Amino acid sequence: MDFVKSFLPEGKGVLPYYMFVLSVVSIGNCLQTYSTLHFTRRVYNGRFIRNTRLPPETAVFNPEDSVDKLVSAQNDPKATDQVTPLAGRLFGTWTLITSIVRCYAAYNLHIGPVYNMAYWTYIVAFGHFASEKFMFKSMTFGLPQVFPFALATCALIWMPLVRDHYVEIN
Repeated sequence: MDFVKSFLPEGKGVLPYYMFVLSVVSIGNCLQTYSTLHFTRRVYNGRFIRNTRLPPETAVFNPEDSVDKLVSAQNDPKATDQVTPLAGRLFGTWTLITSIVRCYAAYNLHIGPVYNMAYWTYIVAFGHFASEKFMFKSMTFGLPQVFPFALATCALIWMPLVRDHYVEIN
């Protein structure tokens, strides 16, 4: 047990452990994004078809370059998801970066700028998932989506409430 304890953050309270465990789990999530699209497709499970309302290609416009080239069509049998191997790897890389920041913060919550950077990872994550759900419709809401929303929301509420407990004022 002492061996395991030697890796855990020494910070006071539960927040460092929350951030450490979440970082370790997220690193596992990152690794799986490089080996399969299955779990990423479960989160980003919105269905899309080609947008037939886009104008045809011209010298100044290419429909393939349009961010609106696909439209949400959840119930169309021809619809597919938007998760590609590239999208999965990008998501995995983004997840790894946030995991590194959060893991570093778990050991250094007493440093104000580090605490703030960790908090911003949750703001960005929540903003990303909320925009994918409500604006871009790349996800429906079910069990696979509950975890990212719940974990980010928990930190967004919790971290400002306990900041003074962790951050040392010089």
